[in-house]
Formats: sequence, structure tokens, C-alpha cells
Amino acid sequence: MFSKTLLIGAGLMAMVSAAHATDSVDLNVKGTLVNGSCTPSLENGGVVDFGHIPVGNLSKTDINQLGKRNIVLTVTCDNTMPVAWQAIDNRNSTVQNISVKGGLFDGSDCNSADNHFGLGQTAGNINIGDYCIIVNKDAITVDGIKAKFIETNYRLAKGTWDTLTGGDATNGVNGQWRYITASDTAKSEPLAGKVFIYPLVVSAAIQGTDALAITDTTDFDGSTTISLVYI
Repeated sequence: MFSKTLLIGAGLMAMVSAAHATDSVDLNVKGTLVNGSCTPSLENGGVVDFGHIPVGNLSKTDINQLGKRNIVLTVTCDNTMPVAWQAIDNRNSTVQNISVKGGLFDGSDCNSADNHFGLGQTAGNINIGDYCIIVNKDAITVDGIKAKFIETNYRLAKGTWDTLTGGDATNGVNGQWRYITASDTAKSEPLAGKVFIYPLVVSAAIQGTDALAITDTTDFDGSTTISLVYI
């Protein structure tokens, strides 16, 4: 009798559970409309020019370091708001993954594949080399006031803002999205403003000329898209 009671009770519990079961679930879509928008712009029409480089002046076998070039990114907003930006390499299939010496803000070499952007290919479909993009962390301003570099990597940090010693942008490949913005020098959280100034430094390196096998004039074809992220 005792065991029957347990069985009946179990059956009643099962029926009660079934009575409360549901075959639907809600999907909620959220977002926030904000007043105003922002526009990014690059000086010199967005062109970083390493000039004419005589092949005869380059090493045949060693990696050739081409040095650094500067270009300023300006983000201008209609209203005061926090905004970040990210870089996406449009030529990532041409990355050679060679070391770019002294390519990071702290003077260390730019070696990580996540930081390498492609320079295009020769007529023989050989990857020319790589370049790296960093922010001059000492010269960031927001509305004319000195600010601090901060970034978040959504694949690794999942929204945590950090100062990052290298000051480097990632190429946006394989989910490697690094969002870069500015903060108050005493904090590490996005700062609202109307005019953000980010002096960028681009460093490049190319393969030895034996590997490139260049027989005609060859242009670099690096291309990166900088997109804004409203935060």
C-alpha cells in the first residue's frame, strides 16, 4: 500500500508538471535610439604613402623594414557621446606574417598575426608584406583635452576596457574585433565627446626581393576600413 501511494504521487506530480509545460518561448529585441551621429575622417584622403622604393636598395634575402608613417584619424559627432572604432583589413588574404620591427607603441615588434594587415601581391601573386597600425597614445584628445587610450577585445575580454601598452589595432579577422576609444586620464571607461583625435602610426615591412621576384613596377595595395561602434 505504501509503495502504491508513492507511485500514485509520482504520477500526479508528472501530470501537474505536464499541465504547466509550454511549447513556446519569447525572443525579445532591444536597442536604444540616440540623438546624433558621428563621422570618421582621415587626413591626406586616407592615404599612407611610403613613396618610391628602389628595388636595388632592398635586401634580397632579409625582411626589409620600411619605417613609420603618420596619419590622423578624427571622429566628429553631432552631439556629445561616447563612440569607439575598429579596423578591418580588406587585404588579409595577402598577409605574409613577417615581423614589423618596433611596430608597437611601446617599441616592441609587431609579430602577432592578429595585428598584421596585408600589402597586396606582386604580379606573380606573391604576398608583398605586412603593415601594423597603432595609436600614438600620448597624443589622443577629446574636445581638445588630453585623453587616454582604452580598448576592448570582444573575443577575449568580452567588454572589459583596458589600456593596452602596445596601442595596436587588430585586423578584424577570425572574430578578432578590437574596439578602440578614449577615456578620462584618471579612468578606464569610454569618454563622451564631440571631437576625438587619434594620431595613428603605420609601420610596414616587406619580403626580400628574391622572394618577391619583381620584374616591373609594383604598387602596394593595402586597404583597411575603419568603422565606428556606438557604445
